[in-house]
Amino acid sequence: MPENGLGFKGIMKRHCQRSMVCLNLGFMDWKDRVVLVTGGARGIGRACVEAFVSGGARVVLNYRTSENDARRVVEDLGAAVVAVQADASNEDDIRRLFDTAEAKIGTVDLLVNNAGVVGRAKFPDLTGDALMDMLRINTTGPYMVTRQYFRRLGDRQGAVVNIGSMRVFQPTSVDYAASKAALHNMTISLARAMAPQVRVNTVAPGFTDTPMHEGNRNRLEDEARKSLLKRYSAPEDIADAVLFLASDRARSITGQVLLADNGRSLA
Repeated sequence: MPENGLGFKGIMKRHCQRSMVCLNLGFMDWKDRVVLVTGGARGIGRACVEAFVSGGARVVLNYRTSENDARRVVEDLGAAVVAVQADASNEDDIRRLFDTAEAKIGTVDLLVNNAGVVGRAKFPDLTGDALMDMLRINTTGPYMVTRQYFRRLGDRQGAVVNIGSMRVFQPTSVDYAASKAALHNMTISLARAMAPQVRVNTVAPGFTDTPMHEGNRNRLEDEARKSLLKRYSAPEDIADAVLFLASDRARSITGQVLLADNGRSLA
């Protein structure tokens, strides 16, 4: 029995109770699809993994350092998930990630670029090297993963969903906001470049109850009060938006950024 005591059925029931994706079987039917989720061991990434598995997908869970968390996901969800350690901003690691995915469960049909880091340094303390590191992980990394995905897709139709941020519209730290703004813009460019075979979109979450905010509940509550909907998001809320954009229900949508921030950027 996994540490959380829920088991596979319990996790799926929890996800369906909190998520709209289980309300319509057509929406959640991912049978025979292979999905790659980068940064899939915790938070929003894990919620995406759970949601795709609940619809019948096989998922490649990529992680860089969260080995224990990745192992727990595999223990919870079973053979539908394969965890692969790789730095999603390193081209050699990315090639190895796709090689491993293809060897174990098949060619990747759908891609969720979730891996990323948050900036803490403030201007003018932020150094040029730190800025470049942020851009490498949050912007160049998703580009390289998407490039590798597209080159291996063959003639199949696909979809890419990037995880951006509402902080593009209400920036705080220079490096993080810049890296996500570049990702938002790159979504448009990649949508043009990969059409009509692959749709490319971005979900831009607002404040979400992830491990990033452990020990900082006051900030979450404060941001919830400032939002139009007076709430912060659960990871499953963001997964709902990701699955919608990855699904055929969004077949007319490409090159777009979907804000999922409870109206915080409008407040």
